[in-house]
Amino acid sequence: MKYSIIVCAYNGEQYVDRCFTSIFNQTYSNFEVIAINDGSSDQTHEKMLNWSERYPERVKVVSSSNFGLSVGRNRGIKEATGDYILFLDIDDTIEPTMLQILTTKNIDNFDLIKISYNLIFKDGKKVPVNTNYSNIIFTGEEAFHELVSSKMVFEMAQLYAYRRKFWQENNFSFTKGRYHEDFGLIPYIIIKAKKVKLLNVCLYNYLQTDQSITRNNDYCKTLKRAKDILDFYIELKQQIENEKSVSKKTKELFLSFMANAVIGQYYRLHKQDKNDYRKKIIAYQIISDLREDSLLRKLKKIKTRITIQKS
Repeated sequence: MKYSIIVCAYNGEQYVDRCFTSIFNQTYSNFEVIAINDGSSDQTHEKMLNWSERYPERVKVVSSSNFGLSVGRNRGIKEATGDYILFLDIDDTIEPTMLQILTTKNIDNFDLIKISYNLIFKDGKKVPVNTNYSNIIFTGEEAFHELVSSKMVFEMAQLYAYRRKFWQENNFSFTKGRYHEDFGLIPYIIIKAKKVKLLNVCLYNYLQTDQSITRNNDYCKTLKRAKDILDFYIELKQQIENEKSVSKKTKELFLSFMANAVIGQYYRLHKQDKNDYRKKIIAYQIISDLREDSLLRKLKKIKTRITIQKS
């Protein structure tokens, strides 16, 4: 079993050595690293080349012109030769037993394997984000229902090992130039998978930094994130509705999940931007996609409709 680990970086010189050390500390050795330097202006490229010189048969460095994470990942996938693809952000690390555990779990029969993660704070504190799935082997639709019901973050691309053949057969790709590119692809990938394994083990170390997009207070980024998530909703609604092999129940859950994400962004916007976003929510009838299969959800849907339509 061979793994392709795709590492994309922009100005991450302070993290390169720590990230690559975690890779080469693996207790399982059949892997390659596709290192994507996305137009860095610091020493990121040089540090990646140092690792390539140390392990010329294992590390391939590719440079691009600051096109963003989505383009970098797509390029890395094209360069990959492994049976499974994994994504690793330059400021994060992986546990030394990660590949060994994946291999011993007989993942070769699965399109998709999910792991969990540890939160790593500046002071070195390590907090596991534990999961407790009711079953660990699912169809893609079953896995999506399980993941949504867990009420935990699951759309991070780094939390999965993807069978490369499955990825290629479905022509998956990240969308260029958008924030939350994972949100616009990973849920759909899960549903398309024929066989999924969910592992209750924390193998990815997610560094908590002030520069994280999801924690950045820059309002321009907040506004772009809201617009991007709305665009993903519009595109994916049409895509999932045209999927003949996906059950009605799963389609309803998928659209409700997407609609909730759009509405969540509405509450983060200010003044005129919020009003413009409200008009789009109404125009696309997004609230109608919210589930109402319980009294609590019915009441929440009514409250949401009143709040947004009367704003």
